[in-house]
Amino acid sequence: LFLGGIIVKFRFLGTAAAEGMPAVFCNCRFCQRARELGGKEIRTRSQAIINDDFLLDLPADTYTHFLQNNIRGDKIKYVFFTHSHQDHLYTGEFNMRNGAYAHDMEVPTLQVYCTQGAYGKLKEYPNVSVTLMKPYERVTAGDYEVIGLPARHADGDEAVFYIIKHQDKTILYAHDTGLFFDEVMEYLEKGKFQFDFISFDCTNGDLIFKDTCSHMGFNHISRVMEKMKQFGAITEKTILYVNHFSHNGNPITENLEKLAAPLGLKISYDG
Repeated sequence: LFLGGIIVKFRFLGTAAAEGMPAVFCNCRFCQRARELGGKEIRTRSQAIINDDFLLDLPADTYTHFLQNNIRGDKIKYVFFTHSHQDHLYTGEFNMRNGAYAHDMEVPTLQVYCTQGAYGKLKEYPNVSVTLMKPYERVTAGDYEVIGLPARHADGDEAVFYIIKHQDKTILYAHDTGLFFDEVMEYLEKGKFQFDFISFDCTNGDLIFKDTCSHMGFNHISRVMEKMKQFGAITEKTILYVNHFSHNGNPITENLEKLAAPLGLKISYDG
């Protein structure tokens, strides 16, 4: 995505939930269909990159994402973790920033940011610096300003989703989370945030769950969008996407597009 004016590049690297799409060991009709169709229906675990240096989450599929998208890992400066679940936090790659594993890196030290849940699962790695964040805390990472908002996800993990400001653009990357907490909505309204780009969690797809669920589908997304439009966080210029799909929610693109179009949403896909 190229957000107009000052160019800010945003790319979805992986767009599936923990099990992938088709799921690793599943043979349901949705997974069968995804295997038949291939292409955009094949989804790896959730991850995104901004410009060439800012990663959102680090799943075990990161190496594949780098190969498929011609990404040089040594140029990555920052990694922000949403939470500590295994499809978002895979620390094994950090050991590869060391000695014989990595020569002539453009960025010698990788800056990692996370809240308490992920922080508790990290240790000292070579050429990696880890910063503990608090929800609502503003963090400056190079030219980026980042705020973690409390997510309705992973009780006790202090999971967050992110506001990311770069140049004159503001991005909301809302994964993994269920229906936004009232306090988050109040924070967005009082802060007069206006987003150029938003990616919403759509794990549940066309399924209907209780408001306490730890993921969203189109039902919850539409309600969040309605409120955000009321206080100006979403305008007619905001680019709106859905992401993080589970095989349980019928994430075949044709189905997703029928549900997304009336809401003005676009469907993400790997790459």
